[in-house]
Amino acid sequence: MSMPVVREFMKRHLPSMSALAALTAALDAHASSTPLEPRVAARIDDLLRAMGAGDVLGGLSPEEARPLVAELRLWFGLDGKLMQPKGRVPGWTHSEPELLQTVGDFAVMHAHGLTRDIAPQLEGLTARLAAPDASFLDIGVGVAGTAIQMARNWPNLRIVGIDPWQPSLALARANVKQAGLADRIELREQLAEDLPDEAAFDLAWMPIVFMPQGVIAAACARTLRALRPGGWVVLTPSGFPPDPVGAAQIRLRMTMFGGPECTTGDVEQWLRGAGFADVRTLASPPASPVAPVVGRRPTS
Repeated sequence: MSMPVVREFMKRHLPSMSALAALTAALDAHASSTPLEPRVAARIDDLLRAMGAGDVLGGLSPEEARPLVAELRLWFGLDGKLMQPKGRVPGWTHSEPELLQTVGDFAVMHAHGLTRDIAPQLEGLTARLAAPDASFLDIGVGVAGTAIQMARNWPNLRIVGIDPWQPSLALARANVKQAGLADRIELREQLAEDLPDEAAFDLAWMPIVFMPQGVIAAACARTLRALRPGGWVVLTPSGFPPDPVGAAQIRLRMTMFGGPECTTGDVEQWLRGAGFADVRTLASPPASPVAPVVGRRPTS
């Protein structure tokens, strides 16, 4: 590929990168009720209109804007690391507090999805999560974004969050303390395949996009044992869009995350092999490319 060809490729795609950065600024200003500097705001509006976005904020509430800001910051932060040599190592090795916190801000949407979209589809789970002794296992707790929001969504819920990555856990401890939830959220430096718990949880959340494929079978088996009879596990495979560009983008991100390139069929097979019942793939939640795969610990 010659320099003119590379230059043409850059010329074609740089406006999209700038437009997403401008969109992030506009959404953040809307979410935080902090107006942009007028000249900057005018140029952002010009660019977004030129890219076909029109009145992109029309009808969007600040609450709806916040997770979009977190998502855009997340992808810019992670993809941007590919521009530096030390950021090109496969696997989750990120230690920058700002980036880790951005991942946690984005993870809040998982708690909303579990509460609003997934729990009502799983037999008995809504009642379990509302019960006085309700318990939730957050595998790969990160900085506790999902755990904290689940605690807020379900006032009786007690949570155990595990993660082997100490930089994330340090932030998680601070976030849990600041949220006033230290009495309901227990944090452990632990691998899923080393879970010692037995019949302790009503729901387990396992984002396998960060887990090496070689440990997933053992993690599923340990999670089965850790669930109460009739309890559910929810796994999130990578999810590949049908278009080749989107699929190639996801494969690159999965390589950088350290997780497996797997289909929902692969995930169903892992769960059945571990002994789960009622294994199936749910429809993707609104605006999400990922179809969650669920399984239940048998009641007998």
